[in-house]
Amino acid sequence: MDKVIQNIVDEIKQECIIENTAIRDDIFGILENQCTVVYFPIEDQKNRGFHIKKIVHNQLEDFVYINTGKPMAEQIFAAAHELGHIFKVADRVWKELAEQRKLTEQDEETITNRFAAELLMPYKAFRKNFFAHMSEFEIPTGKVRVDEVVRLMVCQMSDFMVPYEAVRRRLVETRIMNEQSAEQLENNNEQIETLVKAFLSDQNTYLGSGTGVRTISGMRTLLEKAEKCPEIEPYLIQKIKKDFEVKEAVENHLEICIEGDNCDNE
Repeated sequence: MDKVIQNIVDEIKQECIIENTAIRDDIFGILENQCTVVYFPIEDQKNRGFHIKKIVHNQLEDFVYINTGKPMAEQIFAAAHELGHIFKVADRVWKELAEQRKLTEQDEETITNRFAAELLMPYKAFRKNFFAHMSEFEIPTGKVRVDEVVRLMVCQMSDFMVPYEAVRRRLVETRIMNEQSAEQLENNNEQIETLVKAFLSDQNTYLGSGTGVRTISGMRTLLEKAEKCPEIEPYLIQKIKKDFEVKEAVENHLEICIEGDNCDNE
């Protein structure tokens, strides 16, 4: 499965013209090129995001919601995960593996998570980075203290802009660590959580906090077009502006001279 997913990631990177190894928050722009993305914070909700299809003007279109109340790293992983649904990665993997049994919802989610991990944390780059940090901190391979491992994991979180749990699972998938060791690092005990917070505080990063963004790419332009459409009720437009906190642009009549495209290049 790993090899099949790696091949699919390579195909998608070529199709979407993705050249950078660590995609990080560029994933949002990549996703927006494939569908309509709605960014909106909903606090105290487990859901990081979801993908749906809706008929718009007699055509089936993709929509993705990203919960910006979640930490930035979780938003990024959610975006990569939903991109996997749009490209129907699970179906492609199932077909490539010639599986006879029906693809279940759990199978689809597992495969799509593996896709997101490979897209955001490529196998070779992840291993190379991890061992580079080990060398940087002069940590030898073999038996390593938990606090040292967590420190390395936080570095990976920062480098690839992904959540702690994604890094923990990726350590197993990239054969840096076995399942038994990874289980000891589950982020469900006070000691691990304290270590993660401590090392994150040393990083110049906003991985641990939500952005609270409320927008849809090109929303202002869409609303301007809607205001000219007599079929759309004005109160609906005002409600959207209020919900998404769209501020009115203040007109400025200062005139700026823009040179034409026939400038002398000499």
